[in-house]
Amino acid sequence: RALDARRPIGSLVKPFVYLTALAQPERYTLITPLRDVGLALEFENGQRWEPRNFDREQRGDVPLHLALSRSWNLPTVRLGLDVGVPAVVETLQDFGVTSSINRYPSMLLGSVTMEPVTVAQAYQGLATSGFNTPLRTIREVTDSKGEALSRYKLEVNQVADPAAVHLVQYAMQEAMREGTGRSAYRSIPESLGLAGKTGTTDDGRDSWFAGF
Repeated sequence: RALDARRPIGSLVKPFVYLTALAQPERYTLITPLRDVGLALEFENGQRWEPRNFDREQRGDVPLHLALSRSWNLPTVRLGLDVGVPAVVETLQDFGVTSSINRYPSMLLGSVTMEPVTVAQAYQGLATSGFNTPLRTIREVTDSKGEALSRYKLEVNQVADPAAVHLVQYAMQEAMREGTGRSAYRSIPESLGLAGKTGTTDDGRDSWFAGF
């Protein structure tokens, strides 16, 4: 299941939407106001997409860091449309996602399917401040005496500005202290710093957590 079970990731995609924006510091900071107001998109085939927040509330202008830590859909979609869906897809690819990603606006809210190992691949880049290391299930192959027959070298590539990733980490820590991940501290000491993101798909069929 870790390697082959492809499931929609829901809100786990949101940190990468916000990272795409925060990589443009001349336009976006943690306190940039975002519009938490309803919107509707109509496509050429006549279909209409009208995203809503989980609680169905609208709050007007909200700071960027709060929109991420509270996982509000409407400001996320507006932000993603502003920076461009292709740019968000490129960010995911930079963080090691190699599977096909649809380029519809709904991907900004997680209509993207990934295996757990792919999610881990992407999130380890957030954990290491933008340095991507390809995950491997096999480190080396040895003979009966423990001598290495073949070894996979460690590869490290900088794929994002550490300053921008640090800002996303801040909002993800806020998510754990005050937002969607706060229940974790019922069983984890307050002294331990956590950064993470929850993700739930329609009707709660898939529930995710990724963090560090």
